[in-house]
Amino acid sequence: MNILFHECKKAFLSPVLIFLLLLFTAFNLYFIFSHSYLKDELSVANEIAKNYGLNITDESLKKFEQDYLKNLNRLNEMVERYTEEKFTSVQQFLDTKSIEMYDLLSEEEWKFINKWYLEEQYLNMANILIRDYEQLNWNEIRETVARKYQLSGQAEKILENEYKQLAERFEEIKENGEHKTWFFAGNPYRMHSFLFRKLFKYIFFESLILIVLATALITNYEFENKTHLVAYSTKRGRNLAKDKFWANLIVAGSLATFLFIVTLTFYFSVFDYSHLWRSSVSSALNWEYNEPYVSWWDLNFLQYFLLSVFVICICLLIFSIITFEISLFLKNSYFTFFVVAIFFGMSILMPSFMSKSSILLFVFHFNPAVLAINPHMFFMGNSELTMFKYYEVWILSAWSILVSFFYVYSMKKFRRQDFH
Repeated sequence: MNILFHECKKAFLSPVLIFLLLLFTAFNLYFIFSHSYLKDELSVANEIAKNYGLNITDESLKKFEQDYLKNLNRLNEMVERYTEEKFTSVQQFLDTKSIEMYDLLSEEEWKFINKWYLEEQYLNMANILIRDYEQLNWNEIRETVARKYQLSGQAEKILENEYKQLAERFEEIKENGEHKTWFFAGNPYRMHSFLFRKLFKYIFFESLILIVLATALITNYEFENKTHLVAYSTKRGRNLAKDKFWANLIVAGSLATFLFIVTLTFYFSVFDYSHLWRSSVSSALNWEYNEPYVSWWDLNFLQYFLLSVFVICICLLIFSIITFEISLFLKNSYFTFFVVAIFFGMSILMPSFMSKSSILLFVFHFNPAVLAINPHMFFMGNSELTMFKYYEVWILSAWSILVSFFYVYSMKKFRRQDFH
């Protein structure tokens, strides 16, 4: 235990790692703060879920429409002293009268009007997006994806089979009504992308840099400081590498945990999800780009969030073990960092070199690098070339076994090496 403590201390007291950790944390907080101007508008979705229930039903929509009409009447009463026109929507009022009435209405009145306008938009989206969602044709989408990647042969057949399964899952979603839940409007806010596509990806890359540097530092410390002949000739001997291995995992977990906790605590203190934690990630309102998000399983936001944190952490631990194994062979922190960087880059680029008709196009997508850089598409059926139902499970299981095998191999080889 004393050895583990001292091995971990090497990383925790490193000025470079401390500086980078604080720099990455500051960047994340600034990135969140720079988008905090949206928090007042985003609070409307929370309020709607609170007042009318999380699920979008005929009854809740009817009550929402009744309250909306009351607010529209209040708007007409508010402006009747300035105009004889009766408005049929808040949008109509803003389009025709907002500029000339800007100085006539008080700031408090404009605050109400903006709130009513956002509620009007959500009411319209609930009707339009649910209708468009239920009319999606996955066969047409499959053909679009196949043309996009110029697929043919075996690769196209695999994609066709996966989209058939997705179409069945989609019918299940419509039957269960999973898509009928309130959430932040996908367009224009794109909160799913903001949290998972950007913030989670930033945390992953920041953690990866810190973990690779820390792992290389701990593993190569004696070799770089010319004390390896003394350290590895003690009673503990070559088994010191085992202590370093566990120290690396502890440090890796600590660094990732710190970044996750600080960054996400600040994120959820800025953006309120209090009534949306149970909203389905397959909600029709969570429609940001060409297609909505369609998950393989019935996952609410909280479940998706926790699973995403878990997947990212396992990927980071896998890369920590890979770094440890490479360090045992190279015994140099700089070389280790660059080799891991090359390995990571090649893992992402390799699929693009595969034939568009070969099954290898999909096989080379099954690596933790490709998985970790797309956290917004975890467990999603419409993630194109990585749309397999158990994609995340297969990668984490297979690579955990793979790195475990190479750990045993590298340790055996390390014990037999001659040191100079």
